[in-house]
Amino acid sequence: MAAWVVCALCALVILKPQEFIPALEGIPLVHAAFGLTLLCVALDVVWRRLKPTLAPQVVYALAFLAWAALTTALKRPAALEERGLQLATVAGVFLAVAFAAASPRGVRALAITLVGCAVVTTAVAIVQAFQPYGCMLAAPDDWEGKGELEPDGRPCETNLDCRKDPPVPDGNYRCERPGPLGTSTIDGRVRYRGSLADPNELSLMAGMSIPLAIALAERRGRRRAPAAPGGAVPRAPAAPGGARLRPALPHLLTDRLLSRAAAALRALPVVAVIAAIGAMVVLSRSRSGVIVYLAVLGLTFIRWSGTLGAVAACFIGPPMLLLGGRSGDEASESSEERVELLREAFEMIRRTRGIGVGAGQFGDESSLGLTAHNSYLLAASETGLLGMCLFALVLYASIKVPLSIWLGDAEVGPAARRFAPAIFVSLCGALLGIFFLSWAYKDVLYMTLGASAALYGAARAEDARISVRVSLREVALVCGGMFAVLVLLNVLLRFLG
Repeated sequence: MAAWVVCALCALVILKPQEFIPALEGIPLVHAAFGLTLLCVALDVVWRRLKPTLAPQVVYALAFLAWAALTTALKRPAALEERGLQLATVAGVFLAVAFAAASPRGVRALAITLVGCAVVTTAVAIVQAFQPYGCMLAAPDDWEGKGELEPDGRPCETNLDCRKDPPVPDGNYRCERPGPLGTSTIDGRVRYRGSLADPNELSLMAGMSIPLAIALAERRGRRRAPAAPGGAVPRAPAAPGGARLRPALPHLLTDRLLSRAAAALRALPVVAVIAAIGAMVVLSRSRSGVIVYLAVLGLTFIRWSGTLGAVAACFIGPPMLLLGGRSGDEASESSEERVELLREAFEMIRRTRGIGVGAGQFGDESSLGLTAHNSYLLAASETGLLGMCLFALVLYASIKVPLSIWLGDAEVGPAARRFAPAIFVSLCGALLGIFFLSWAYKDVLYMTLGASAALYGAARAEDARISVRVSLREVALVCGGMFAVLVLLNVLLRFLG
């Protein structure tokens, strides 16, 4: 029961129906769903449907978010209330997912929810791409059009067309494509709304859901038949009179052919989802989205077919790289902007002597008014070197859990066996994608981290021998690796001038 309630909570956070359904406006749906989740978790524990288990990443995640709140209180006390509420919301969603979905059914329900949200947002974005351009009014101070846009019904081809005889004099008009659910494009790039209003963030979220969609389509593993005494393989009973039983149809038709046909039918919806997400990534013109899309598909193909899977990924890669992403002056300006933001991140680290400027304060400290566009440097510049190490340990522990369950010798059920590699590949895509995005406190990222913690609880419920810990040696290696990344980035920036 708690699993489906927390799935509803995740869907509310991602899709934000209260923003486009007038009847839901003003209703605290997220708070109500969170409270109901706590109640259902308590009931499931009492009824022994759930067995609370503390995954290794939970401690590091709470420590990181608490340290982020402390740095904000030290460096920018006036922003503590706003940022503290944001951090508390992220922590609440993470803990709710980690404990409420900690069962085989819970992990599967969470995967269905995340894939479903990816399908909805992808469909909305694709419909956007085929709508005609129209004049849209943005907020007076939203010159980049990142917020909500209101269409006024006038067709257009450029922004200048919208400034001719506008209904609102001196209004902040843009020429964009309107979409379903009150969405719109930004500079012609498809997107969703709310926390996924950035095309790059939408592409990353959808790409992370691909391994989960594949895992949902995989056939459940069959339990092995018990061996006969002495290790002999049990034989089928003989027919009366000693005659051998003959199958009504050849095995080729009854077993192998039907099995392959069923597998092909199960794969069709997943292939459609993967193709739709690929089309959306191309329409979003997100370079980081293309990289993540190819990474998760490549890892999945290699897991399935080894060298043959790597060859298949090579056939998909060039068309995606050719069609996806931005080019020309727009791409050059974006790259130069990112380089300047990285320089400013290092300057903030030096100026605060490694303590950080406070959670969510990078944009105020930056001369460009933007975030770092790199989660690792964002954590270092806002929460200091200690916060960077804690953030890295959260990611490391979250990846170690599914990898240990996948490659270990634990006796777990079909759900854990299917979703362990899927969550691992999804997190690998996330670690790659957040190198280009500011996702240090992103709710979608912490849902996936919570899915890893939930998988740990589900596996522990089936095999109590499972134990994943992060040793002091691993802590030292992870922190040393992060400092090495900082040094390499600093050297690279100096080389670029």
